[in-house]
Amino acid sequence: MNNNLILISTILALSLSGVGCNKSGKLAQHSTFTQPSGPVELKLKWPKGERITQDMDMKQTAELSVPGRPVPIKQDITLEQEYGLTVLDETPDGGHEVEMEILSARVGVTIGGMTLPNYDSAKKSTADKANPVAKLFGKIIGSKVQFFLNASNGVERIEGADALAEMLASGGRADQLEDLKNLYSEGNLKQMMSANLFMPPKAVQPGDTWPVHIEFPMGALSTMVVDDHFTFQNWEMQGERNCARLEFQGTITNKPDTNANPNRMSVSITNGEVSGVSWFDPGLGITIDTTMNLNLNMVITVPMHGRGNLGAAVRMQNITDQMNQTITMKLISVK
Repeated sequence: MNNNLILISTILALSLSGVGCNKSGKLAQHSTFTQPSGPVELKLKWPKGERITQDMDMKQTAELSVPGRPVPIKQDITLEQEYGLTVLDETPDGGHEVEMEILSARVGVTIGGMTLPNYDSAKKSTADKANPVAKLFGKIIGSKVQFFLNASNGVERIEGADALAEMLASGGRADQLEDLKNLYSEGNLKQMMSANLFMPPKAVQPGDTWPVHIEFPMGALSTMVVDDHFTFQNWEMQGERNCARLEFQGTITNKPDTNANPNRMSVSITNGEVSGVSWFDPGLGITIDTTMNLNLNMVITVPMHGRGNLGAAVRMQNITDQMNQTITMKLISVK
C-alpha cells in the first residue's frame, strides 16, 4: 500500500475542511445568517467550549506498472476516519487552543486481487492480533493533540505530537510504521489544521476568485506544491445552513530534494490535478462539507535489489503509479 498517496489526500482534505446526513447540534438548527448584498468575510471561528465532530471518507484506486511485470498491479483502498475538535481556551491576543482527538478508523485494502484483513475500530476482533492494519491504526484511536492557534488561525505550536509518534513506534517493524508515523508527524498535523490558508484574504461575494499556493514537506516526496484557484460560486443551502459554495481546481507537483542521495528512493509527480467543492457556513465559521477529486501520476525511482560487484554503481528502476481518489469530508456535529 502506497501510504504516501493517502498522506497527500488526508492532509488536503482535512485542511479544506477547517476542521451529510444525520447531523446534530447547531447543524440541525436553521441558519440565522442572512446573506449580504455585498462582500462578506469568510473566516474560521473557534468559540470556547465548542465541540466539532467530522468524518473523512477516502476511496482510492491505483495501478502500479513495475518493470518485468506483464500487467499493472491494481490497488483499491478505502479509509474512513472520524475526528473530534474541542476548543479548550481563548488567548488574550485572540488565539485559541484546540484539541484534536482521533475517534475511529475503518480501513480496507485490496492489492493485486488479494484482499487484506479489514480493520474497524468500532468492531473489536480476536483476529486483530494478527492483522497488520489493526496493529497500526489501533495505536492511535483515542489519541489527542493540542494545537495553539494565533489570531489569524495559524498554528504556532503543537503539543502531543511527540507522544503520538512514540506510541506508533512502540510496536511493529519500523518499515510498517514509517508512513503512518509520517501521517501523524508534527509537520503534517500542522498542515491538517491550516484551513486558514485556503480562506480568501479579504471579503468576497459570488463571482470572486482567489489563488492559493501552499508548499509543505512530505518525506520521500520532498516538498509538495499545491496551486489552487478558488471561486465563490453562489449562496446555497446545505441542510439547514446557508453556505457559500466554493469551487476549486488546481495542480499538485513536488520539488525533489537536490541534495538527496541519488541511490535512494525518490518520487516525481506528473499531471497532478485536484478539483472539488466546499460549503462554508459564515454563521458558524466552519466548512460543512467538502468533496475533492485528485488524479496524478507518480514516477517512483528505487534501487534494484540483487547481487553485484562490491563498489559498483547502484542500478535504479522506475515504477509508475497512476492514482485516482475521491474524498469527502462531512461535519457530523457542532455542539
